[in-house]
Amino acid sequence: MLRQQRVALPRDQRREKARRCARHALRALLARKVRRVAVYIDYQSELSTQPLIHGLIDRGVRVYVPRLIGAANMRMIELRSDTRLQRNRHGIAEPCGRSHARPRQLDAIVLPLTGFDLQGRRLGTGGGYYDRFLSDLRGRPKPWRLGYAYALQQCASLPADPWDVPLHAVCTERGLLRFTHSL
Repeated sequence: MLRQQRVALPRDQRREKARRCARHALRALLARKVRRVAVYIDYQSELSTQPLIHGLIDRGVRVYVPRLIGAANMRMIELRSDTRLQRNRHGIAEPCGRSHARPRQLDAIVLPLTGFDLQGRRLGTGGGYYDRFLSDLRGRPKPWRLGYAYALQQCASLPADPWDVPLHAVCTERGLLRFTHSL
């Protein structure tokens, strides 16, 4: 249902919402004085991260994007002006570079999601890549974890699994929603 609502958004609305969301996210990330940020490369109907990625790079922030490693894991590879992208087995663009950052080396991670609730829980896309990547961050405040989504992806409540790592905030085209929960 949530994915179908994203797909139903007209292309011009998607572009405008992505620009608005990027403005809110940039303001929040730069206020945190980030130097290294992991950002997903959008796929299909996900909220476009291109305006955010360009905004971060233009401000001198080092940006890292996911690359799948083996059958079940991913690394965050630095995205540079000369980084070549290729499609992975799921059809998602990913970098060919080798320079990567571990989760604790990042100041912030911008996460894709299918849905979110006001308790900071996120519904991922089902592959578990981010759950595994973030697994040693449970109970840690760093890196700052920012969900990135259309406002229409907000849910009343989502189930929590023991391996879930909560979000600190979600950014939508309407602004930033911060969560107050014990990490």
